[in-house]
Amino acid sequence: MSGLDEIPEDERVRIASDFIMAAPPGEFKEVVNDVRILLGDDRLLTRASSVFYDYATEQFTTVKVDGGDCLVTKVGSLDSAKRFVDPTTSKSFTYNFLKNEASEVEEVPRDTNVEGWREAVQSALKGYLDEVYPAHVSAVYANLADDMINLTICIEDHKYNPANFWNGKWKSKWEVSFPTAGGHSKVTGNMRVQVHYYEDGNVQLLTNKEVEESVQLSSPAEGAAHIVQFIKSSETAYQIAINENYHKMSDTTFKALRRNLPITQSLIDWHKLQSLKVGKDIMNR
Repeated sequence: MSGLDEIPEDERVRIASDFIMAAPPGEFKEVVNDVRILLGDDRLLTRASSVFYDYATEQFTTVKVDGGDCLVTKVGSLDSAKRFVDPTTSKSFTYNFLKNEASEVEEVPRDTNVEGWREAVQSALKGYLDEVYPAHVSAVYANLADDMINLTICIEDHKYNPANFWNGKWKSKWEVSFPTAGGHSKVTGNMRVQVHYYEDGNVQLLTNKEVEESVQLSSPAEGAAHIVQFIKSSETAYQIAINENYHKMSDTTFKALRRNLPITQSLIDWHKLQSLKVGKDIMNR
């Protein structure tokens, strides 16, 4: 019996689920395929697939719906499973996690009580995103509950370059709730960057930052301008801080991690290690 077979099924499913949830951006299918091989049992993979929803929604996965890009998010979920809504086009769809495809697209009614606020924020946001993010996808969700307007703004941009062994994603989420009469209210935001570089190695960057600020929300146009200004200033400051940190790390941390060349002042060819005396000693142990 192999070591894997000795692990209880529930534990194997948990481990597989953890692998899937840790999949770098743009590599979901590859990780699922590898996990399937490791498990060697599609029945267990089916059990582990329960995390597909959590992974896709946490990543703000993008999908084509009637030719346009839409986001798959928890706030846009209609059934906490596979049915989602795109507030920009007011269309709902069924999402296939493995194929990254949308089907059964339907029109959904808009909430006229909050649509003015939603549209104003979406419109103000577009100018900023077009300026900063080359391939952005965004969604502004709105609902009314207990005389409070709730807005959630999701922003995603990514660049996948597997041919050169790297993939990266930027995403941010912004939330604000305020009375229908308007007034001052707190906007909270979370920004996250994830990058995977895997040429001759396996290095990941995963960083996030939370911010908040009180803004004036007297009318849809004014409120939208204040919200987007806060988003712009926060994201700009965060990106500048990341760049500055990398400049410092290149002179300190990365140099400390880099190994010096051996006494021969040349890289070791590990494929020829067995031909060396020390290699033979190691291989015989």
